[in-house]
Amino acid sequence: MKPTNVKLLKGLSAAALLAGANLAMAETVTIPATVTVNNAINFTSTGSLNFGTVRSIGDTTASECAGLTIPVSASATPPTAPVAASGGTFATTCTGAGSAVVQAVGGTPARPILTIAGVAPFTTLNLTVPNTAVDLTAASVPPGSAKFQVLDFTAVKTSGTAALIALTAGAGTFQTDAGGGATLQIGGTLITDPGTPTTGTYQDLAYSGTFNVTVAY
Repeated sequence: MKPTNVKLLKGLSAAALLAGANLAMAETVTIPATVTVNNAINFTSTGSLNFGTVRSIGDTTASECAGLTIPVSASATPPTAPVAASGGTFATTCTGAGSAVVQAVGGTPARPILTIAGVAPFTTLNLTVPNTAVDLTAASVPPGSAKFQVLDFTAVKTSGTAALIALTAGAGTFQTDAGGGATLQIGGTLITDPGTPTTGTYQDLAYSGTFNVTVAY
């Protein structure tokens, strides 16, 4: 064999060995990809919407009623006493007072404190409060006796930059803070029975009811 051919074969063999070495150095690994979904909102409440102690007389004529409001404000100062109701649904529900009376005389008015946690920072959430009146009734009173109602619910975000939450038809939005949380308070208006009860007399009892507040993405 000619010397030139021997050199060519040696060169090809070296290239083949090098290529084989490079192929042997390539390795493949399989890496898992995962994600965990958590759409839950850690939403809790403490306290109640408490209008304190009142003196009250109802009117047996439809739409004759009186009201008190526990307001909310951006400063979130706890109410010292309810104020006379005005405007809103109250103004169209209670077209006159007649003989109806409701006056704050003591007790400890309060607003519920709602706490949101476990949400992504600066997330916009939807808030829904009742858009219709909520009944407050007492046990051991005759059927048809006067009841109270709560309407015109309002809301304020008290954490971070406190701000009133604009509600339309009982719904509005607010934003969580840098930690993914928020604190809210709810206010509302108490009115005497706007219907036609058989008697306008209120018993010296606690009148109570419940209402729902919903937070959602």
